[in-house]
Amino acid sequence: MFAVVVTIEAVPGTEATLIEALEGNAAHSRTEPGCLTWEWSRHIDDVSKFAIYEIYASREAFLEHKESKHFASWVKASGPCIKAKEAGQYNILGKDPRVDLPRA
Repeated sequence: MFAVVVTIEAVPGTEATLIEALEGNAAHSRTEPGCLTWEWSRHIDDVSKFAIYEIYASREAFLEHKESKHFASWVKASGPCIKAKEAGQYNILGKDPRVDLPRA
């Protein structure tokens, strides 16, 4: 399995627009056959900071996600809202046996 972790700092005042873009990306991403989970969070103490956590069946499934129309829409909608972003791609080696991901 393959994970993507993204942290985002929003441009002040654009948080609502960013949330709308996150929800749109999440709704479409969760229907992709290779997407096992797609979650986003908002920082407890700093409402301008967000995190995205995605798990895919494979790196290839993630690369297909990046080629989708909804990903392009996400990039366009979120771009003006992002002050800073950091993303990392990871091979999952220590799977939590308590979590039964669909298609995992």
